[in-house]
Amino acid sequence: MKTKLEYQSDITETNKLISEKYWLRESDKRNGFIYTCKEIGQDFGLRHQDIPSIVKVNALLVVIDCQCIECGITKICHTRSQLTQLKPDNWRCDECWEALQKRREKEYLEYCLEQECLKKEQKKSIFGYINDHRSKQLGSVPTVAQLSEVDMLLLAATVESLGAENLNALISLRHNLSLPLSPFFLLDNETIKHLFNLNLLILAPDENYDFVTINQKQELDIDYNQAALYFTYRHEDLTKIMVNAKSKKNISALVANKEFESWCHQIQLGECLSYLITRSQLNNLAPTIGEKMVSLLSACLAKCSVSVMHYIIWKAVESAAAFVQKPNITKKHASNSIYGNIERVFGKINNGSWHHNNSYRDASHPQSAIAKVFFDYVFEIEDCGFKYTLDELFNPYRHQKAIKQMGYSILGSVQNSNYSVTINKFKIL
Repeated sequence: MKTKLEYQSDITETNKLISEKYWLRESDKRNGFIYTCKEIGQDFGLRHQDIPSIVKVNALLVVIDCQCIECGITKICHTRSQLTQLKPDNWRCDECWEALQKRREKEYLEYCLEQECLKKEQKKSIFGYINDHRSKQLGSVPTVAQLSEVDMLLLAATVESLGAENLNALISLRHNLSLPLSPFFLLDNETIKHLFNLNLLILAPDENYDFVTINQKQELDIDYNQAALYFTYRHEDLTKIMVNAKSKKNISALVANKEFESWCHQIQLGECLSYLITRSQLNNLAPTIGEKMVSLLSACLAKCSVSVMHYIIWKAVESAAAFVQKPNITKKHASNSIYGNIERVFGKINNGSWHHNNSYRDASHPQSAIAKVFFDYVFEIEDCGFKYTLDELFNPYRHQKAIKQMGYSILGSVQNSNYSVTINKFKIL
């Protein structure tokens, strides 16, 4: 680095010698100073702390090969630290640096204003889509008489779990701290989305900007977990739906309804998935919850109640937790073993080599509103969706319907005969 030492016009000979020794370097190396301030002070009988101040007042170092990248002025150093910290390739003088800072501040303010305007336009656009969608929904709200029995049950469960005191708005899923809507968060979202698509729920006009986006198809993408929603029915109609949900049903017709059966299966599957995730997390494990695991749990539920499945899951996770304690076994290995453990425990229970244990409902997995409505209200048995399989609940009513459909001529030809079907604890005469 090429430099040149310049002195004040009134400098003394002593101060000139001090300045020369202060700035003297080996082969113009930036950090190659030959004398320390302590050595210079000793030579001239001064304190080493005073040397930099003397030099700063009496001389300056011109860095010939370092110019400001903005205005071209040559860099001047008054202290050694200014030279050692210098970046000659991108140095700016103080005036140019201050000007740069002002430009950046101006550009940032302009950017903020631009983003604010863009946000306002986006907000306006989203509100436009929301209001258009609201108008379409309000023009296509089905009457209560047009609802299927399953849809009324889903709406009743939503009212029971999320309905506000005035039966107008919904408490968001995120803020619901009382009765859970369903046993599993994905089923929560599926339920709300289903009712929204039926125009039974509607977005609040001014409260959903942060929870609604417009996708590439120019459709609303809604965060159902946080969105502010309202019921489209009056509270009188919602009250009637709640009363109807708790009244006696034509159970035979319901169990023959594939949609009702599908929702019942999803509720029981949700109970198992929620328990599996929670038990695994408590043991610092994370099994993969994909189609393979869902398929296994569905197969198990065909033979075992949710109560028994909770025992199977507990046993499988505990085995995995013990497995991870062995040498060279990672948490990933142990987590992956849970699938095989469930399969193994279920197999032993299913073939009779192990006695099945009925679990009690865990306090951290309370009965959900949708389970109460689809099971307790329909079959009039407490927490029956937890205690029984679908076949145990459905088959008696399937057989009832089959018997009713038998021809009168056939029934008439049978003298003094009793038809009796017994399935586990259920008996129909």
